[in-house]
Amino acid sequence: MIRGEMPAFLWEITRQLRRRRVPLGVEDYDALRQALAAGFGLFSHEDLCRLCVTLWAKSPEEAEIVRAAFTRSDLEEWDIPRPDMDDRAEGGGRTAGGPLLAPPNASHAGDEVAGAAPHAESVKDFTTSPPPTGVLDRSLVLVTQYPLTEREVAQTWRRLRRPLRSGPAVEIDVAATIQQRSRHAVATPPVLVPRRRNTAKLLLLTDRYGSMTPFHGYIAHVVRAIRNAGRIDDVREVFYHDLPGSVADRSVLDDVGDPFRLDLDVILPLIEPMAEGRVYDDAELTSPRPLTDILERLGEGTATVVISDAGAARRHFDIVRLLDTVALLKALYSRVSTVAWINPARSEDWPHSTAGQVARYVPMYSLTREGLNRAVETLRGRPAAVEHPL
Repeated sequence: MIRGEMPAFLWEITRQLRRRRVPLGVEDYDALRQALAAGFGLFSHEDLCRLCVTLWAKSPEEAEIVRAAFTRSDLEEWDIPRPDMDDRAEGGGRTAGGPLLAPPNASHAGDEVAGAAPHAESVKDFTTSPPPTGVLDRSLVLVTQYPLTEREVAQTWRRLRRPLRSGPAVEIDVAATIQQRSRHAVATPPVLVPRRRNTAKLLLLTDRYGSMTPFHGYIAHVVRAIRNAGRIDDVREVFYHDLPGSVADRSVLDDVGDPFRLDLDVILPLIEPMAEGRVYDDAELTSPRPLTDILERLGEGTATVVISDAGAARRHFDIVRLLDTVALLKALYSRVSTVAWINPARSEDWPHSTAGQVARYVPMYSLTREGLNRAVETLRGRPAAVEHPL
């Protein structure tokens, strides 16, 4: 290896990580180079692997992917003498230009097989997990791979912001400080103001079971990423099956006229907001709560997202479900100004189901990166093209 270059096996590991959608850039390489120059990750393959996990992984899942990439790679010999042994070491060490690998043919005392990976006795006991009880193939990536990674979801939802100043006054207001000193013509204490913090609130109404069962894992992954890395002040998720409730008076359907009509345009003003309903605090639907409790807590700055296939997964159209859905949307719009619908089913199936008609009344987006980007823009207040907005 030429001094100043990355080892060849690190490029192979980087290729594997990018294939698993763990993006690495110049800043990540530079962070690794600086850490190596400071003396970290030099004493064994395991030491280097732990260093890369610390620098590159942003979640337990990504940490597992990095470890598997190291296990599958054909690692070069990586055994840099310790600082207190530099005067006795030959063929390796650190220089002003950065860390160097030991020569490929260098021998190491205690290695029983030539070329075997050295083992650092001083760090073998400092493990973060209990000793394995069986044979584990670390080259296998035992991490579910969804269409969107946790990073991609988090990067999208971090744009949902409502910055307000709150808390103790710790930041200097430069303009106010200059104005105050100019007015008094003497040096006065600086004017302090609270820091800006994201006060955006997010309510998620998630459909469970039935046709939504195949999407449970993916939706839970997305919601977990929003909670852990979305940097939103308050994220609350409640659950329901199909719909939180039903409209008490369905006689308005008699005014539709045409029994084969698939929309509710002519009776939209007659549909009352959903007054009764039930949601659940847990995904197993065992802890019910009145829908009115949730609606009463909605206030200014709360963005609301409905997550449901709306019958698209089964390509099913139900006029009664459409009526109840419109009533639910009216109840939400009576409390908040921004509502978005995220549909995990294929967009090609929407026109053949209730979802196609729901999309005419509320902005509906697919559970893709582009769809989430557009949903966040809608929740931030950007007008969305809807045929019959409620």
